[in-house]
Amino acid sequence: MSIFSSDKPSSETGHINVIAEFQTKLGKEQEVRTMLSALVEPTRKEDGCKSYHLLEAKHTAGAFVTYEEWTGEDKLQKHLDGIQDKLEQAKPLLEVDPKITVLNHLI
Repeated sequence: MSIFSSDKPSSETGHINVIAEFQTKLGKEQEVRTMLSALVEPTRKEDGCKSYHLLEAKHTAGAFVTYEEWTGEDKLQKHLDGIQDKLEQAKPLLEVDPKITVLNHLI
């Protein structure tokens, strides 16, 4: 699954940021929290991962966000390919598909 369009390349440095948003179904918060938490340490060790943070909304039950920094699209794509099965397993626990926003690092 590629999330990159050829008309919007990464900045010249290749550094990109990612925000992934997850909204669980009612009562599935702990299952998704556990699944997402299990990804943190392995992801931080992946080639090209500069940082990876899992956050939970303070006032919205079941809302989770990952904030990620990658050295390039190729490294991020390898990560996404590697977690595709986990994302599929999470889908029945979510209200909607995860929203993944890839941002060019400008400054």
